[in-house]
Amino acid sequence: MVIELSVFMENRPGKLEAITRILAESGINIRGISVASEGEFGVIKIIVSEPDRAYGVLRENHFTVSKRKMVMVEIKDKPGGLHDLLVLLSMNRINIEDCYGIALEEGKKAAIILEVGQFPRTEKILRGEGYTVLSDQEPG
Repeated sequence: MVIELSVFMENRPGKLEAITRILAESGINIRGISVASEGEFGVIKIIVSEPDRAYGVLRENHFTVSKRKMVMVEIKDKPGGLHDLLVLLSMNRINIEDCYGIALEEGKKAAIILEVGQFPRTEKILRGEGYTVLSDQEPG
């Protein structure tokens, strides 16, 4: 399990830099990031090394932040690696509400970060099929 932080902000120059600066100055590593914006506002989704501390630091700096549990699963970094995972989840009727990926070791392994409705069941299925489920603190 990982905790994803969603940071809500104005879509203007320097806002993303401010977030990364605050985290860097606090010694918090960003392990994954996704940025989506529409019009004047955006959402930055981040996976960090210390989610509870990052949450507090960002709130102290007047950012609106939310937390949610996600599944981060290691997959092979090869054609079909993601597809194999999605077949397994589909066969087990696990709905994916949100996802994004990060490379861990080019040509060897990657990780997919998933929001699913059946969190404990999903982790059990993945582990049962030999997948490695990662946590916030693991380097991958």
